[in-house]
Amino acid sequence: MSQALDMTAMAPALSAEEVWERFLAADCNGISRHVLDTWLRPVRCVAIHADLVTLEVQDQFFRDWLTDHYVKFIIEGLGRQLGSTVRIAWQINDAMKIEPLLPEPPTLSVVHHVPTPKIKRAESNDVADTAQDLASPDRRDQLNERYLFENFVAGPSNDFAYAACKAVAENPGTSYNPLFLFGGVGLGKTHLVSAIGHHIRANNPNARIVYVSAEQFTNDVVQAVLTSKLEGFRDKYRRYVDAILIDDIQLIAGKERTQHEFFHIFNALYDSKRQIIVTSDKLPHEIPDIEERLRSRFQWGLVADIQPPELETRVAILRKKALAEHVELSNEVTFFLAESVRSNVRELEGALVRLLAHASMSKTPITVDYVKKVLGHVMDLKQSSLSMESIQRIVAEYFHVRVADLNGRRRVKAIVLPRQVAMYLCRKHTDGSFPEIGSRFGKDHTTIMSACEKIDSNLKLDPELRKQILDVERLLEQVQA
Repeated sequence: MSQALDMTAMAPALSAEEVWERFLAADCNGISRHVLDTWLRPVRCVAIHADLVTLEVQDQFFRDWLTDHYVKFIIEGLGRQLGSTVRIAWQINDAMKIEPLLPEPPTLSVVHHVPTPKIKRAESNDVADTAQDLASPDRRDQLNERYLFENFVAGPSNDFAYAACKAVAENPGTSYNPLFLFGGVGLGKTHLVSAIGHHIRANNPNARIVYVSAEQFTNDVVQAVLTSKLEGFRDKYRRYVDAILIDDIQLIAGKERTQHEFFHIFNALYDSKRQIIVTSDKLPHEIPDIEERLRSRFQWGLVADIQPPELETRVAILRKKALAEHVELSNEVTFFLAESVRSNVRELEGALVRLLAHASMSKTPITVDYVKKVLGHVMDLKQSSLSMESIQRIVAEYFHVRVADLNGRRRVKAIVLPRQVAMYLCRKHTDGSFPEIGSRFGKDHTTIMSACEKIDSNLKLDPELRKQILDVERLLEQVQA
Protein backbone atom coordinates (compact mmCIF):
# COMPACT_ATOMS: atom_id res chain seq x y z
CA MET A 1 0.00 0.00 0.00
CA SER A 2 1.45 3.37 -0.99
CA GLN A 3 2.51 5.60 1.85
CA ALA A 4 1.63 8.68 -0.23
CA LEU A 5 -1.67 10.08 0.96
CA ASP A 6 -4.10 12.09 -1.13
CA MET A 7 -4.48 15.39 0.72
CA THR A 8 -8.06 15.64 -0.31
CA ALA A 9 -8.66 12.42 1.66
CA MET A 10 -8.07 14.40 4.84
CA ALA A 11 -11.05 16.53 3.88
CA PRO A 12 -13.27 14.30 1.73
CA ALA A 13 -15.98 16.90 1.42
CA LEU A 14 -13.69 19.26 -0.48
CA SER A 15 -12.87 18.88 -4.16
CA ALA A 16 -9.80 20.43 -5.77
CA GLU A 17 -12.03 23.21 -7.12
CA GLU A 18 -13.41 23.92 -3.68
CA VAL A 19 -9.91 24.12 -2.22
CA TRP A 20 -9.06 26.73 -4.83
CA GLU A 21 -12.25 28.68 -4.07
CA ARG A 22 -11.41 28.64 -0.37
CA PHE A 23 -7.91 29.92 -1.20
CA LEU A 24 -9.40 32.78 -3.24
CA ALA A 25 -11.83 33.67 -0.46
CA ALA A 26 -9.46 33.37 2.50
CA ASP A 27 -6.04 34.39 1.19
CA CYS A 28 -6.69 36.98 -1.51
CA ASN A 29 -8.25 39.78 0.54
CA GLY A 30 -5.14 41.90 0.12
CA ILE A 31 -4.96 41.38 -3.66
CA SER A 32 -6.35 44.09 -5.92
CA ARG A 33 -9.64 43.34 -7.66
CA HIS A 34 -7.97 43.69 -11.04
CA VAL A 35 -5.27 41.10 -10.29
CA LEU A 36 -7.78 38.77 -8.67
CA ASP A 37 -10.20 38.83 -11.60
CA THR A 38 -7.54 38.89 -14.33
CA TRP A 39 -5.01 36.37 -13.10
CA LEU A 40 -6.27 34.24 -10.21
CA ARG A 41 -9.98 33.58 -10.77
CA PRO A 42 -9.43 32.18 -14.30
CA VAL A 43 -7.10 29.51 -12.88
CA ARG A 44 -8.60 26.06 -12.34
CA CYS A 45 -7.39 23.69 -9.66
CA VAL A 46 -7.90 20.32 -11.34
CA ALA A 47 -6.17 17.83 -9.04
CA ILE A 48 -4.50 17.45 -5.64
CA HIS A 49 -2.46 14.35 -4.96
CA ALA A 50 0.01 14.02 -2.10
CA ASP A 51 1.85 17.36 -2.07
CA LEU A 52 1.29 18.09 -5.77
CA VAL A 53 -1.40 20.59 -6.77
CA THR A 54 -2.20 20.77 -10.50
CA LEU A 55 -3.37 24.15 -11.77
CA GLU A 56 -4.81 24.62 -15.25
CA VAL A 57 -4.34 27.84 -17.22
CA GLN A 58 -5.09 28.83 -20.78
CA ASP A 59 -1.57 29.24 -22.20
CA GLN A 60 2.14 29.47 -21.52
CA PHE A 61 2.04 33.26 -21.38
CA PHE A 62 -0.50 33.11 -18.54
CA ARG A 63 1.52 30.43 -16.71
CA ASP A 64 4.80 32.37 -17.02
CA TRP A 65 3.24 35.56 -15.68
CA LEU A 66 1.86 33.80 -12.63
CA THR A 67 5.15 31.99 -12.09
CA ASP A 68 7.06 35.28 -12.20
CA HIS A 69 4.71 37.23 -9.92
CA TYR A 70 2.46 35.05 -7.73
CA VAL A 71 3.70 31.49 -7.49
CA LYS A 72 5.07 31.92 -3.93
CA PHE A 73 1.81 33.55 -2.83
CA ILE A 74 -0.20 30.67 -4.33
CA ILE A 75 2.00 27.97 -2.78
CA GLU A 76 1.78 29.54 0.69
CA GLY A 77 -1.99 30.06 0.44
CA LEU A 78 -2.75 26.54 -0.74
CA GLY A 79 -0.38 25.23 1.91
CA ARG A 80 -2.48 26.93 4.58
CA GLN A 81 -5.68 25.48 3.13
CA LEU A 82 -4.28 21.95 3.01
CA GLY A 83 -2.20 22.11 6.17
CA SER A 84 1.00 21.02 4.46
CA THR A 85 3.72 22.17 2.11
CA VAL A 86 2.67 21.89 -1.53
CA ARG A 87 4.22 21.91 -5.00
CA ILE A 88 2.63 23.36 -8.13
CA ALA A 89 2.28 21.62 -11.49
CA TRP A 90 0.96 23.66 -14.41
CA GLN A 91 -1.36 22.30 -17.09
CA ILE A 92 -2.06 24.20 -20.32
CA ASN A 93 -5.59 24.11 -21.77
CA ASP A 94 -5.92 26.16 -24.96
CA ALA A 95 -9.70 25.85 -24.82
CA MET A 96 -9.99 27.89 -21.63
CA LYS A 97 -11.44 31.38 -21.88
CA ILE A 98 -10.78 34.36 -19.64
CA GLU A 99 -13.81 35.67 -17.83
CA PRO A 100 -14.72 38.95 -19.56
CA LEU A 101 -13.65 42.13 -17.82
CA LEU A 102 -15.27 44.36 -20.44
CA PRO A 103 -18.49 44.13 -22.49
CA GLU A 104 -16.39 42.61 -25.29
CA PRO A 105 -14.45 39.62 -23.93
CA PRO A 106 -10.73 39.75 -24.79
CA THR A 107 -8.84 36.78 -26.16
CA LEU A 108 -5.27 35.85 -25.38
CA SER A 109 -4.95 33.44 -28.29
CA VAL A 110 -2.80 36.02 -30.09
CA VAL A 111 0.01 34.99 -27.78
CA HIS A 112 0.43 31.70 -29.67
CA HIS A 113 1.92 31.30 -33.12
CA VAL A 114 -1.16 29.55 -34.43
CA PRO A 115 -4.17 30.80 -36.43
CA THR A 116 -6.47 32.72 -34.09
CA PRO A 117 -9.88 34.31 -34.30
CA LYS A 118 -9.70 37.93 -35.30
CA ILE A 119 -9.75 40.26 -32.30
CA LYS A 120 -12.50 42.83 -32.44
CA ARG A 121 -11.00 46.27 -32.96
CA ALA A 122 -11.77 48.80 -30.26
CA GLU A 123 -13.89 51.78 -31.17
CA SER A 124 -11.92 54.82 -32.31
CA ASN A 125 -12.88 56.82 -29.22
CA ASP A 126 -11.64 54.00 -26.99
CA VAL A 127 -8.31 53.91 -28.82
CA ALA A 128 -7.84 57.67 -28.50
CA ASP A 129 -8.76 57.63 -24.82
CA THR A 130 -6.41 54.73 -24.12
CA ALA A 131 -3.50 56.32 -25.98
CA GLN A 132 -4.09 59.63 -24.23
CA ASP A 133 -4.18 57.88 -20.86
CA LEU A 134 -1.03 55.89 -21.54
CA ALA A 135 0.83 58.96 -22.82
CA SER A 136 -0.41 61.33 -20.14
CA PRO A 137 2.20 63.34 -18.19
CA ASP A 138 1.83 61.29 -15.03
CA ARG A 139 2.71 58.16 -17.04
CA ARG A 140 5.54 59.81 -18.99
CA ASP A 141 7.25 61.94 -16.34
CA GLN A 142 8.93 59.17 -14.39
CA LEU A 143 12.40 60.67 -14.86
CA ASN A 144 14.23 61.09 -11.56
CA GLU A 145 14.65 64.81 -10.95
CA ARG A 146 18.05 64.29 -9.31
CA TYR A 147 19.56 62.47 -12.28
CA LEU A 148 21.07 65.22 -14.41
CA PHE A 149 24.27 65.52 -16.42
CA GLU A 150 25.36 68.29 -14.07
CA ASN A 151 25.61 65.97 -11.07
CA PHE A 152 27.02 62.92 -12.86
CA VAL A 153 30.71 62.36 -12.10
CA ALA A 154 32.53 61.23 -15.24
CA GLY A 155 35.87 59.42 -15.13
CA PRO A 156 37.87 56.88 -17.11
CA SER A 157 35.41 54.11 -16.18
CA ASN A 158 32.39 55.86 -17.69
CA ASP A 159 33.53 58.82 -19.82
CA PHE A 160 32.86 57.00 -23.09
CA ALA A 161 29.25 56.30 -22.09
CA TYR A 162 28.90 59.83 -20.69
CA ALA A 163 30.09 61.42 -23.95
CA ALA A 164 27.77 59.19 -25.98
CA CYS A 165 24.78 60.15 -23.82
CA LYS A 166 25.59 63.85 -24.14
CA ALA A 167 25.76 63.49 -27.92
CA VAL A 168 22.39 61.71 -28.01
CA ALA A 169 20.80 64.32 -25.75
CA GLU A 170 21.99 67.13 -28.04
CA ASN A 171 20.83 65.45 -31.26
CA PRO A 172 18.21 62.79 -30.47
CA GLY A 173 17.43 60.47 -33.34
CA THR A 174 20.56 61.38 -35.31
CA SER A 175 23.58 60.59 -33.15
CA TYR A 176 23.92 56.95 -32.10
CA ASN A 177 20.44 55.53 -32.59
CA PRO A 178 19.82 53.19 -30.88
CA LEU A 179 22.04 53.77 -27.84
CA PHE A 180 22.65 50.59 -25.84
CA LEU A 181 24.16 51.16 -22.38
CA PHE A 182 25.39 48.16 -20.44
CA GLY A 183 27.12 47.72 -17.10
CA GLY A 184 26.71 46.24 -13.65
CA VAL A 185 24.23 47.22 -10.95
CA GLY A 186 24.59 50.67 -9.43
CA LEU A 187 27.09 52.09 -11.92
CA GLY A 188 24.96 54.95 -13.25
CA LYS A 189 23.01 53.62 -16.25
CA THR A 190 19.68 54.93 -14.98
CA HIS A 191 21.28 58.25 -14.05
CA LEU A 192 22.57 58.76 -17.61
CA VAL A 193 19.31 57.66 -19.25
CA SER A 194 17.30 60.04 -17.07
CA ALA A 195 19.79 62.82 -17.78
CA ILE A 196 19.21 62.35 -21.51
CA GLY A 197 15.47 62.68 -21.00
CA HIS A 198 15.84 65.85 -18.92
CA HIS A 199 18.23 67.40 -21.44
CA ILE A 200 15.96 66.66 -24.39
CA ARG A 201 12.99 68.18 -22.59
CA ALA A 202 15.01 71.23 -21.53
CA ASN A 203 15.80 71.89 -25.19
CA ASN A 204 12.27 71.05 -26.30
CA PRO A 205 9.60 71.34 -23.59
CA ASN A 206 7.06 69.73 -25.91
CA ALA A 207 9.16 66.62 -26.46
CA ARG A 208 7.17 63.45 -25.79
CA ILE A 209 9.44 61.15 -23.80
CA VAL A 210 8.48 57.72 -22.54
CA TYR A 211 10.73 56.33 -19.81
CA VAL A 212 9.83 52.90 -18.43
CA SER A 213 11.46 49.87 -16.94
CA ALA A 214 11.31 46.67 -18.96
CA GLU A 215 9.02 45.28 -16.26
CA GLN A 216 6.55 48.15 -16.69
CA PHE A 217 6.73 47.77 -20.46
CA THR A 218 5.89 44.07 -20.12
CA ASN A 219 2.98 44.91 -17.81
CA ASP A 220 1.69 47.40 -20.39
CA VAL A 221 1.80 44.66 -23.05
CA VAL A 222 -0.08 42.28 -20.76
CA GLN A 223 -2.73 44.88 -19.93
CA ALA A 224 -3.18 45.84 -23.57
CA VAL A 225 -3.66 42.21 -24.60
CA LEU A 226 -6.05 41.42 -21.77
CA THR A 227 -8.24 44.47 -22.39
CA SER A 228 -8.09 44.38 -26.19
CA LYS A 229 -6.52 47.86 -26.24
CA LEU A 230 -3.46 47.05 -28.30
CA GLU A 231 -4.08 50.03 -30.55
CA GLY A 232 -3.88 52.38 -27.60
CA PHE A 233 -0.71 50.66 -26.42
CA ARG A 234 0.86 50.96 -29.85
CA ASP A 235 -0.11 54.62 -30.09
CA LYS A 236 1.64 55.25 -26.79
CA TYR A 237 4.89 53.68 -27.87
CA ARG A 238 4.87 54.42 -31.60
CA ARG A 239 2.82 57.57 -32.21
CA TYR A 240 2.83 59.61 -29.01
CA VAL A 241 6.59 59.47 -28.44
CA ASP A 242 9.70 61.31 -29.61
CA ALA A 243 12.17 59.31 -27.55
CA ILE A 244 11.81 56.00 -25.71
CA LEU A 245 14.04 55.09 -22.76
CA ILE A 246 13.80 51.55 -21.40
CA ASP A 247 15.75 50.36 -18.37
CA ASP A 248 16.92 46.74 -17.92
CA ILE A 249 15.91 45.52 -21.37
CA GLN A 250 17.37 42.10 -20.51
CA LEU A 251 14.19 41.45 -18.49
CA ILE A 252 12.15 40.93 -21.67
CA ALA A 253 14.20 37.78 -22.34
CA GLY A 254 11.91 34.77 -22.80
CA LYS A 255 8.78 36.94 -23.17
CA GLU A 256 7.82 36.32 -26.78
CA ARG A 257 4.82 38.64 -27.02
CA THR A 258 6.68 41.50 -25.33
CA GLN A 259 9.61 41.06 -27.70
CA HIS A 260 7.23 40.98 -30.66
CA GLU A 261 5.67 44.32 -29.68
CA PHE A 262 9.03 45.91 -28.92
CA PHE A 263 10.40 44.80 -32.29
CA HIS A 264 7.69 46.70 -34.16
CA ILE A 265 8.02 49.71 -31.86
CA PHE A 266 11.76 49.73 -32.53
CA ASN A 267 11.21 49.65 -36.30
CA ALA A 268 8.60 52.43 -36.21
CA LEU A 269 10.79 54.77 -34.16
CA TYR A 270 14.01 53.96 -35.97
CA ASP A 271 12.50 54.47 -39.42
CA SER A 272 11.14 57.87 -38.38
CA LYS A 273 14.46 58.91 -36.79
CA ARG A 274 13.18 59.01 -33.23
CA GLN A 275 15.57 58.12 -30.42
CA ILE A 276 15.74 54.67 -28.81
CA ILE A 277 17.79 54.16 -25.64
CA VAL A 278 17.98 50.93 -23.66
CA THR A 279 20.08 49.78 -20.72
CA SER A 280 21.14 46.27 -19.79
CA ASP A 281 23.46 44.44 -17.45
CA LYS A 282 24.66 42.34 -20.40
CA LEU A 283 25.93 42.90 -23.91
CA PRO A 284 23.35 42.25 -26.65
CA HIS A 285 24.85 38.90 -27.63
CA GLU A 286 24.94 37.80 -23.97
CA ILE A 287 21.21 38.25 -23.30
CA PRO A 288 19.65 34.77 -23.30
CA ASP A 289 16.28 33.88 -24.83
CA ILE A 290 15.96 37.00 -26.95
CA GLU A 291 15.07 37.06 -30.64
CA GLU A 292 18.02 37.37 -33.01
CA ARG A 293 16.30 40.19 -34.91
CA LEU A 294 16.21 42.26 -31.71
CA ARG A 295 19.76 41.32 -30.78
CA SER A 296 21.03 42.58 -34.12
CA ARG A 297 19.05 45.82 -33.89
CA PHE A 298 20.56 46.64 -30.52
CA GLN A 299 23.91 46.72 -32.29
CA TRP A 300 22.81 48.98 -35.14
CA GLY A 301 23.77 52.12 -33.23
CA LEU A 302 26.29 52.44 -30.40
CA VAL A 303 27.00 50.00 -27.59
CA ALA A 304 28.62 51.82 -24.65
CA ASP A 305 29.65 50.24 -21.38
CA ILE A 306 30.07 51.61 -17.86
CA GLN A 307 32.78 50.03 -15.72
CA PRO A 308 33.10 50.15 -11.92
CA PRO A 309 34.65 53.51 -10.96
CA GLU A 310 38.37 53.67 -10.24
CA LEU A 311 39.72 55.30 -7.07
CA GLU A 312 39.96 58.84 -8.44
CA THR A 313 36.37 58.77 -9.70
CA ARG A 314 35.13 57.37 -6.39
CA VAL A 315 36.88 60.21 -4.58
CA ALA A 316 35.26 62.77 -6.92
CA ILE A 317 31.83 61.20 -6.35
CA LEU A 318 32.23 61.41 -2.58
CA ARG A 319 33.37 65.02 -2.71
CA LYS A 320 30.49 66.05 -4.94
CA LYS A 321 27.95 64.22 -2.77
CA ALA A 322 29.38 65.70 0.43
CA LEU A 323 29.33 69.18 -1.09
CA ALA A 324 25.66 68.73 -2.00
CA GLU A 325 25.00 67.84 1.65
CA HIS A 326 27.00 70.90 2.84
CA VAL A 327 29.52 68.67 4.60
CA GLU A 328 33.30 68.94 4.38
CA LEU A 329 35.24 65.67 4.50
CA SER A 330 38.97 65.54 5.07
CA ASN A 331 41.16 64.06 2.34
CA GLU A 332 42.10 61.24 4.70
CA VAL A 333 38.46 60.27 5.28
CA THR A 334 37.50 60.68 1.62
CA PHE A 335 40.30 58.45 0.33
CA PHE A 336 39.76 55.87 3.06
CA LEU A 337 36.06 55.62 2.23
CA ALA A 338 36.76 55.48 -1.52
CA GLU A 339 39.30 52.70 -1.05
CA SER A 340 36.97 50.74 1.24
CA VAL A 341 33.76 50.72 -0.83
CA ARG A 342 34.69 49.72 -4.37
CA SER A 343 31.77 47.74 -5.75
CA ASN A 344 29.52 50.40 -7.28
CA VAL A 345 28.41 54.03 -7.09
CA ARG A 346 25.10 53.23 -5.41
CA GLU A 347 26.75 51.49 -2.47
CA LEU A 348 29.38 54.21 -2.23
CA GLU A 349 26.77 56.98 -2.02
CA GLY A 350 24.67 54.89 0.36
CA ALA A 351 27.66 54.42 2.65
CA LEU A 352 28.27 58.17 2.71
CA VAL A 353 24.61 58.95 3.46
CA ARG A 354 24.66 56.44 6.33
CA LEU A 355 27.89 57.93 7.67
CA LEU A 356 26.60 61.51 7.51
CA ALA A 357 23.34 60.54 9.21
CA HIS A 358 25.17 58.84 12.09
CA ALA A 359 27.55 61.76 12.51
CA SER A 360 24.72 64.26 12.48
CA MET A 361 22.68 62.43 15.11
CA SER A 362 25.63 61.76 17.40
CA LYS A 363 27.27 65.16 16.83
CA THR A 364 30.57 63.34 16.28
CA PRO A 365 33.43 64.59 14.06
CA ILE A 366 34.00 62.33 11.05
CA THR A 367 37.40 60.65 11.31
CA VAL A 368 38.81 57.47 9.82
CA ASP A 369 38.25 55.66 13.12
CA TYR A 370 34.63 56.85 13.17
CA VAL A 371 34.16 55.61 9.58
CA LYS A 372 35.48 52.18 10.61
CA LYS A 373 33.11 52.11 13.56
CA VAL A 374 30.00 53.12 11.62
CA LEU A 375 30.65 51.37 8.30
CA GLY A 376 32.81 48.42 9.29
CA HIS A 377 30.13 45.95 8.21
CA VAL A 378 29.92 47.36 4.68
CA MET A 379 33.63 47.88 4.04
CA ASP A 380 34.91 46.00 1.04
CA LEU A 381 37.40 44.01 3.07
CA LYS A 382 37.22 41.16 0.60
CA GLN A 383 39.22 43.32 -1.80
CA SER A 384 42.39 42.30 0.03
CA SER A 385 41.88 38.75 -1.26
CA LEU A 386 42.42 39.95 -4.84
CA SER A 387 46.16 39.77 -5.45
CA MET A 388 48.30 40.34 -8.54
CA GLU A 389 48.94 36.61 -8.61
CA SER A 390 45.22 35.81 -8.78
CA ILE A 391 44.71 38.42 -11.51
CA GLN A 392 47.54 36.93 -13.57
CA ARG A 393 46.14 33.44 -13.12
CA ILE A 394 42.59 34.42 -14.16
CA VAL A 395 43.83 36.40 -17.18
CA ALA A 396 46.07 33.52 -18.27
CA GLU A 397 43.19 31.03 -18.01
CA TYR A 398 40.82 33.32 -19.91
CA PHE A 399 43.22 33.93 -22.81
CA HIS A 400 44.57 30.34 -22.78
CA VAL A 401 48.17 31.29 -22.11
CA ARG A 402 50.59 30.46 -19.29
CA VAL A 403 51.30 32.74 -16.35
CA ALA A 404 54.97 32.41 -17.29
CA ASP A 405 54.13 33.95 -20.67
CA LEU A 406 52.70 37.03 -18.96
CA ASN A 407 55.97 37.51 -17.09
CA GLY A 408 58.18 36.70 -20.07
CA ARG A 409 59.58 38.75 -22.92
CA ARG A 410 57.92 37.15 -25.95
CA ARG A 411 56.24 39.78 -28.13
CA VAL A 412 53.80 37.68 -30.15
CA LYS A 413 50.30 39.15 -30.38
CA ALA A 414 48.65 36.18 -28.63
CA ILE A 415 50.65 37.03 -25.49
CA VAL A 416 51.08 40.81 -25.67
CA LEU A 417 47.36 41.57 -25.31
CA PRO A 418 46.78 39.26 -22.29
CA ARG A 419 49.94 40.68 -20.69
CA GLN A 420 48.71 44.26 -21.12
CA VAL A 421 45.25 43.32 -19.84
CA ALA A 422 46.78 41.73 -16.73
CA MET A 423 48.89 44.85 -16.10
CA TYR A 424 45.85 47.09 -16.54
CA LEU A 425 43.72 45.01 -14.15
CA CYS A 426 46.49 44.83 -11.55
CA ARG A 427 46.64 48.61 -11.58
CA LYS A 428 42.85 48.91 -11.42
CA HIS A 429 42.06 46.28 -8.80
CA THR A 430 45.03 46.34 -6.43
CA ASP A 431 46.85 49.05 -4.53
CA GLY A 432 50.11 48.20 -6.28
CA SER A 433 52.16 51.09 -7.62
CA PHE A 434 53.58 51.07 -11.14
CA PRO A 435 57.01 49.92 -9.89
CA GLU A 436 55.42 47.19 -7.73
CA ILE A 437 53.39 45.90 -10.67
CA GLY A 438 56.44 46.13 -12.90
CA SER A 439 58.40 44.00 -10.45
CA ARG A 440 55.69 41.34 -10.59
CA PHE A 441 55.82 41.22 -14.41
CA GLY A 442 59.58 41.59 -14.73
CA LYS A 443 59.20 45.02 -16.37
CA ASP A 444 60.07 48.60 -15.44
CA HIS A 445 57.35 51.00 -14.35
CA THR A 446 57.25 52.86 -17.69
CA THR A 447 56.23 49.64 -19.45
CA ILE A 448 53.33 49.22 -17.00
CA MET A 449 52.26 52.83 -17.48
CA SER A 450 52.35 52.45 -21.26
CA ALA A 451 50.32 49.22 -21.15
CA CYS A 452 47.66 50.77 -18.90
CA GLU A 453 47.37 53.85 -21.12
CA LYS A 454 47.07 51.71 -24.25
CA ILE A 455 44.33 49.48 -22.81
CA ASP A 456 42.48 52.49 -21.40
CA SER A 457 42.58 54.20 -24.81
CA ASN A 458 41.56 51.11 -26.79
CA LEU A 459 38.62 50.43 -24.47
CA LYS A 460 36.89 53.47 -25.96
CA LEU A 461 37.22 52.15 -29.50
CA ASP A 462 37.19 48.36 -29.32
CA PRO A 463 33.92 46.65 -28.23
CA GLU A 464 35.60 43.23 -28.24
CA LEU A 465 38.28 44.42 -25.82
CA ARG A 466 35.61 45.89 -23.55
CA LYS A 467 33.83 42.53 -23.54
CA GLN A 468 37.07 40.70 -22.70
CA ILE A 469 37.86 43.05 -19.81
CA LEU A 470 34.30 42.72 -18.50
CA ASP A 471 34.45 38.91 -18.72
CA VAL A 472 37.72 38.79 -16.78
CA GLU A 473 36.41 41.18 -14.13
CA ARG A 474 33.37 38.95 -13.62
CA LEU A 475 35.72 36.04 -13.02
CA LEU A 476 37.69 38.18 -10.56
CA GLU A 477 34.46 38.99 -8.69
CA GLN A 478 33.90 35.25 -8.25
CA VAL A 479 37.40 34.93 -6.78
CA GLN A 480 36.66 37.76 -4.35
CA ALA A 481 33.38 36.13 -3.33
